[in-house]
Amino acid sequence: MKVLAVGSQKGGVSKSTSALYLATHAASLSGGTAFNPTVGIVDRDESKNLTELLNLRPELLRAGVVLLKGDSLPPADCGLQLVVIDTPPGLSAVQSLREAHLVLVPVHPEDQGVANLVKYLRGIEAQRLTVSPNMRLVALLPAMVERTVLHRQRLADIRAIAAHYRPPLTVLTPVPRRARIAMYDLDAPEYLVPAKELFQSGLIEQTSTSLVG
Repeated sequence: MKVLAVGSQKGGVSKSTSALYLATHAASLSGGTAFNPTVGIVDRDESKNLTELLNLRPELLRAGVVLLKGDSLPPADCGLQLVVIDTPPGLSAVQSLREAHLVLVPVHPEDQGVANLVKYLRGIEAQRLTVSPNMRLVALLPAMVERTVLHRQRLADIRAIAAHYRPPLTVLTPVPRRARIAMYDLDAPEYLVPAKELFQSGLIEQTSTSLVG
């Protein structure tokens, strides 16, 4: 069982949305069914927005995906292939990051989003030295991207930040801003490419030998 933690410095950057869409695509890619779920979601965000959404709209919990009760990870031999943790914003997510094989950071390509990304990376770097020598970030996901000059510039900044990190961070294919995504149309295709980059490229397997599992 692999563990993917979705984290960010602050809310409002598609953290919970990304967790849901990626869990849905991961289950589809891994052949999960209602009788044989392959992906679990753990909602550790204090707001519990994702849990409330799934309780209000249970149809969003697609076949192959289960919302796990409580904050604890299930046993490694529970039959799930992947657990996605929707973490609380900021460094209160340190425990989740320590438990993850792969950490994904959604980032909004605007001035404040890039500033928050830098702050988050610095905070995690400091925690790596004092809490968990094996903890590291491996993937950034630009989200809510628009075709504007500002967003093109900030995307370039995000890629530059990723390239200068040691080891370099992976930047997944950006997810554009779409009304379908905001309305939780899980058939919207925009998250499919980054999901394949995460789950079919071997990225999570490449990190699992060096991270705390």
